[in-house]
Amino acid sequence: MKKNRNYLLFISPAFILYTIFVILPILYVFYLGFTDWAGVGEMHFVGLKNFITIFTDPRFAPEFRNALKNNLKYLLCVWFVITPFQYFIAYMFFIKIPAYKYIKFMVFLPYVISSTIVSFFAMLVFDPNIGFLNNILSTLGMKKGAWFGDVNWSFKLLILIIIWQSAGSGIMIFYSNFISTSKDVMDASRVDGCTEWQRFIYILFPLSLPSCASIISMSTIWALAIFDYPFILGGSKGGVSGSLDFVNIVFYRYTFGSGLNAKSDLGFGSSICVVMFVVMFIITYLQSRILKRFEYDT
Repeated sequence: MKKNRNYLLFISPAFILYTIFVILPILYVFYLGFTDWAGVGEMHFVGLKNFITIFTDPRFAPEFRNALKNNLKYLLCVWFVITPFQYFIAYMFFIKIPAYKYIKFMVFLPYVISSTIVSFFAMLVFDPNIGFLNNILSTLGMKKGAWFGDVNWSFKLLILIIIWQSAGSGIMIFYSNFISTSKDVMDASRVDGCTEWQRFIYILFPLSLPSCASIISMSTIWALAIFDYPFILGGSKGGVSGSLDFVNIVFYRYTFGSGLNAKSDLGFGSSICVVMFVVMFIITYLQSRILKRFEYDT
């Protein structure tokens, strides 16, 4: 009996477009990573030279390691600070703390604001000379701060701004997961005499694990690819002493800036992308293997 393969005609347009605009560019970037090319002119194949430079060049390697360290430090903040914060706030909304509707509105509101706008206003607030915060501290007779010009404060402030602006997305997912819990199950737990803590531990938490896995997976990719906030707040140089330097900023600086050879270098920039692709693949693979153990079969 001949199989009906009409579904291939249905998916082929999307598959062809995805291949042209996603798969082929990715493969081309891998190829460019082995070349020396400024985007115009002749392309020279240099083998592993770009990758050796990334890890051994005395001028570039320390910058790359520092940027990668900042990415990984931010990733740890996503895992152990931002995601637990989102989960806690969503649970507070679920149990309907006082004024929870107003608080919910105030938490979700920043999410609709562009990260560029948020970063710009953060600069106005924390500017050491004309900043709103320093003006208040000066009025109160307190010591002013350098804020993003201070190595001890810059990364912490970046995390606080990201939490304020983007935590609403994860909170919304967690909250939606909580309110979708079967009302019959919750009512039965109350009849059986379960405390609020027991309902959380034995009902809500296990049922929310798939949402946790999804949010952590998406946040991990975003953490390793972050660019907008640190670029606007710290500039193309990565802030004071590289405190806000991330790999994507290094990529921008050496691909479209002066670079190692005082010219744009798409080949070298592509090699940075390849290295980060490998890093992201390893981290997300290990993460998925760990999270798979916590899957809850409903």
